[in-house]
Amino acid sequence: MEAPASAAVLRQIVRQQWLILLRERRLRILGVLVLAITAIALVAAAIDARRAQQARAHDAHVEAEVWEAQGAANPHGAAHFGRYVYKPVQALSALDPGLQAHLGGTLKLEGHVQNTSRFKGTDGGAALSRFGGFSPAFAMQVLVPLLIVFAAFGAFSGERARNLMWQEIGAGASPWQLLCGRFLAFAGALLGVLVLAGMLAALLGMPAWSAHYFGALGLMLCAYALYWLAVLGIVLAITALTASARAALLAGLGFWVLSAMLAPMLAPMLAERRYPTPTATQFHARVVDEIMKGPDGHNPRDARFAAFQEATLKQYKVSRIEDLPINYSGLLFEYGEKTTADIYNRHFDRLYADYDAQAAYSLMASVVSPLMALRPLSSALAQSDLPAHRHFLAQAERYRYELVQTLNRDIKFNRKPEMREYAADVAAVTRGVRFEPRPLTLAEVLPRTAAPFAWLLAWLAAALALMRFAAWRLEGRA
Repeated sequence: MEAPASAAVLRQIVRQQWLILLRERRLRILGVLVLAITAIALVAAAIDARRAQQARAHDAHVEAEVWEAQGAANPHGAAHFGRYVYKPVQALSALDPGLQAHLGGTLKLEGHVQNTSRFKGTDGGAALSRFGGFSPAFAMQVLVPLLIVFAAFGAFSGERARNLMWQEIGAGASPWQLLCGRFLAFAGALLGVLVLAGMLAALLGMPAWSAHYFGALGLMLCAYALYWLAVLGIVLAITALTASARAALLAGLGFWVLSAMLAPMLAPMLAERRYPTPTATQFHARVVDEIMKGPDGHNPRDARFAAFQEATLKQYKVSRIEDLPINYSGLLFEYGEKTTADIYNRHFDRLYADYDAQAAYSLMASVVSPLMALRPLSSALAQSDLPAHRHFLAQAERYRYELVQTLNRDIKFNRKPEMREYAADVAAVTRGVRFEPRPLTLAEVLPRTAAPFAWLLAWLAAALALMRFAAWRLEGRA
């Protein structure tokens, strides 16, 4: 009979706490405001995302028409003329835009160069996470925890709450039951808000509905639930441990400032100091310096080509360039492009390794802030983080390299030695080379979410343990 009686006590405590919440006019207003702000931000973000996707699709169509209209042109000149590709907008980025505003969505592809994406506000590594405008993710990551502090700080502290608590204990409820009951009552309200936000996000993302979309959205909502419940547990433990409502409020606000404001600002800054990365100018200068020490394919008389020329003549068993069965200039362009691409890839790999080290270092700040675990998890599932952008850049680079080498091979095989000028239908030559970017699959994203999920579960476990400690302290005073 003890278990049913305990369940009945919990139901009564939850019902009573619900009545208290409904009677608090300030909490009702705050809750409606936060929900409305989140909904407005989500609708606005979804509209902006749709406009951006339509604009990029239009630009891609116009760019393709320009490329097709070139007619006969020098293939290597066309490689330098280049093409533009546009990053697709992911549906869940409306919920969490992540670093999209700082990473750009347009990329110019040309011979001998790997450009970074254009039309972005800023550039950098992990410190990018210090910036960003208002978004649904910001409301759910920062404003909802603040609402939790204001809603729950008086659950046990203050004269009226303390008197009610002692009355409930006198009626047979244990402090642990009181804490669990209030936790369940607040959790029910929070999960209701989360369900509404998830339903609105799903409706706005209807064109992108798929198993991947709902899987990522479901995991994202689970992450936010863990985050909110962890914050709730800590705030309830604080209010149970402090007799004064003012002290409980100040302690709760202190935790919010540390976890939602200070840690997200300081951790990326410390990460960049620990693993410094070059500025865009420094990075470009280093790449250009190494390229200038190697062949670029433009000057056949360059002494750096001597070994390559000797190897080529030996391969084709001829003694003069004029006797080669292929065009030597095209061969040089092809060789120079491969060499330049290898240099760029090596420098970018080094840069991205530093970015990964910064991200891992920032994640360690999860020990003082659950938000430091939620942010990378949320943006990873929304595919609005740096690894998702790198996935797009890698696909664009493969396309760029194949496009340029296709043009170089046309010169190599089709330009005759007696031709002073050479032109080809570059659109026809490259028609088989297509750019069809695909987003990361959920299976590819999941490994990056394991550590953040573990941190959030650890925070929830710590919050429940702190609640248990607070209940033990209350039992000692009862």
